[in-house]
Amino acid sequence: MEIEIDLQKEDWKLYQAYIEKELPKHHKTWVDSFWVNLLVWMVIAIVFMVVFQQIKHFHWPTAISVAVFFVLISALFFFNMLKIRKAFEPLESGVFCGSHKFIFSSEGIVSEGNGYKGYHSREIVKKIERTSSGLILIYLDSVYAYVFPEIKLDNPDEFYQYISEQYSNVTSQSSRPASSTTD
Repeated sequence: MEIEIDLQKEDWKLYQAYIEKELPKHHKTWVDSFWVNLLVWMVIAIVFMVVFQQIKHFHWPTAISVAVFFVLISALFFFNMLKIRKAFEPLESGVFCGSHKFIFSSEGIVSEGNGYKGYHSREIVKKIERTSSGLILIYLDSVYAYVFPEIKLDNPDEFYQYISEQYSNVTSQSSRPASSTTD
């Protein structure tokens, strides 16, 4: 199967937003446990209750200045996250943006674009995923993936079915319900 697709910055932003949302779900630790969070919030509530029981006089100017400090720190954090997100955007003249040609076969994937030509054997494909945000992703690593926006494919259902069958040795995931057709 041969696919030609033109990718733009908007496609990258869609992929990046999906990765930012989904990646933390796959790397949970014991700290993410419901019971650990419940215990931590109980301890925080008890500490606040004890502290406020000891204070006879609440000093509002101090409370407001501390609240403003934490709001400014939070704003700085979100501003830096936006800067990092912007720094990872692809260049218009880079490898991601532009026209790409993919040839899928039983041996692997041949990809060709502006200034590059590559080949990946079928064994390197880690996962195939269809997202609710309208992307079909072929992962070659934990976050490195070929991105196929469904809106830019002629027949996304046929394409997804083909690559899922072709690379059946990998995990296929669909985070959206299968489309149903009515006659």
